[in-house]
Amino acid sequence: MSKSTRSIVLVALLLCAASASVFARGTGFAIGGEGGLYLAGNGGLPTSAMITFHVPQVPLMFGVGVNQPFAIAATADYWAAHGNLPSVFAWYAGVGAYAAINTNGGSVTVGGRIPIGLQAWVLKQTLELFVEAAPAIGVSFVPTGFDWHLQAAVGLRFWP
Repeated sequence: MSKSTRSIVLVALLLCAASASVFARGTGFAIGGEGGLYLAGNGGLPTSAMITFHVPQVPLMFGVGVNQPFAIAATADYWAAHGNLPSVFAWYAGVGAYAAINTNGGSVTVGGRIPIGLQAWVLKQTLELFVEAAPAIGVSFVPTGFDWHLQAAVGLRFWP
């Protein structure tokens, strides 16, 4: 898939998500972006730009991203604990899963992760800024083996 084709697909996904937010006001829908970072380990998610979103009535936070040369990554996290801190700050911790496919290196990896995040709520409860670390362990199918790593993300989510 060429760079321009990937860009068109990403823009189309963003437009679809943005238009969906018009119909989701006050329902628990969230959409945003994050920079997914690879901090340590021997495999897992590639460093990439990711779209992050929450679907009403589904207790998961999702992330989908692409990188060049073509790699795709996805996360799904359940926030098991959440609390408020002084001022506009809050925290969360949970369990989740990830999958990554890298066509350049031919790797396919799936695994579990433990996301731990710090949030800052600006504009009341409408705009969330966050930073997250997620220790993870997984299985790589190409080449075969176990992977461990530390994933991280910095981003924002809009809760209309």
